[in-house]
This record gives sequence, structure tokens and C-alpha cells, in this order.
Amino acid sequence: MPDQTALGRRRQRKSGSVKGVDEYNDDSNEPTMGEKLASLNLVNSNEVKEPSEKIKPPSADSVHVLLKQALNADDRALLKDCLFRQDEKVIANTVALLNPSDVIKLLNSLISIMDSRGNILVCALPWLRSALLQHSSIIISQESSFHALNSLYQLTESRVSTLHQALQLSSSLDLLYAGTVDYGSDEDGAVVPLIYEDKDDESEEEEDEGSVVSMETECNAENIEPQIFSDVSDFE
Repeated sequence: MPDQTALGRRRQRKSGSVKGVDEYNDDSNEPTMGEKLASLNLVNSNEVKEPSEKIKPPSADSVHVLLKQALNADDRALLKDCLFRQDEKVIANTVALLNPSDVIKLLNSLISIMDSRGNILVCALPWLRSALLQHSSIIISQESSFHALNSLYQLTESRVSTLHQALQLSSSLDLLYAGTVDYGSDEDGAVVPLIYEDKDDESEEEEDEGSVVSMETECNAENIEPQIFSDVSDFE
């Protein structure tokens, strides 16, 4: 009979090998390092993120809501915020959504702004033009709009009259400026260059001595009296 201790050892070896296989199988079922990193979103951290959606410009519906709130509450600051929207399509669509009562309120507000000065006046002109073009029938049918239209006409006439004077002043200033530029260009003639010769002191002294000698010879030549020679010799 085989020894029981030997049989026990064989059984332990077999059980150990089976456990090793089972542990290996368990390890193979575990996620790899790459899968773990992917689950933590660390692998794609260096990838370029998709750009966020661009900010969309305000639509006519949103501006219409703000404009209606400004007209009903008589909020001048909110009205200016709406008038600063200078997109032609937004202006046209926003004005088209106004009801008749809001159109009259907008007209009165724009006419009061027309009497002021500054950047807000330039912003109000496209809105006034769109309101007159799209709701002219509504404006004319309202008796309360006659006073507003009369005020608008007087403001337009006053600004047109000052515009003619401003154009005359602008043309006069342009002529004066052009004459000043032409006069300045005539005075700017060709500049003659000045040439400076640097001479030595010795050469200057020699030139001075030569000039003195030449002056002395000229003076001596002037003082010499002519000698008169007779034809008769003294030996006769």
C-alpha cells in the first residue's frame, strides 16, 4: 500500500496547481491598465475638446420682448438698449411684431429721442424709418399720432435748415485749408546746401603772406617813376 503521507502530498500539489490556474483565470478577467485609464477618462485628456457653441446674436423675438417691456414700463434705459441693436433684419422683424398701441408708444419715444443729441439719435433713425414704413396705415389712422407727426416734421425741418449752413461752413473750411497747404508748399523751395571747407592753419598763413607780397609789389610798381633816357651820350 502506498504511504498515506505521499498520497496527501500529491493531493496538495494537485489542489495547489488547480488554485494557481483558478487565480490565473481570475487575473485574466480583471481589466487591463488601459481599460482602467479609459474608464477614468485619462487617455482622452490630451485630445482637443470640441469648441463650445458660438454665442448667437439676439433674435427678433428676444428683442421684441425687451422692447415691449420698455414701452409698457416707460423704461428709457431698456429702450436705449433695444435701439442699440442695429441689425436691419432684427429691426424689421421686431417692429413688425408690435401691436398698434405699442407702435404709437414707440413713435412717441423715438420723437422725444430725435429732439436730443448724441449717439442715441443715430441709433433711433433706423427704428423710426422701419416703424413709418411698416405701420404707416396704423399711425395715420390714430388721431393721437397727428401731434407726434407734426413734431417730427418740425424737427426734421429745423435739422435740414442747419444742415445747409453746416455744409456751407464745411466747404469754406475746406477751401481755406487747401489754400494754406498750397501757400506752404510754395514757400518750401529748394534748399541750397552750404559747403564748409576745413583748411589747415599753415595753408591759411601762406595764402595771407602771398596776398601781402602781391599787394606790396603792386604798390611799388605804382610808385616807380619812369626814367627818361636822352639820345646824347655823356661821353661826348
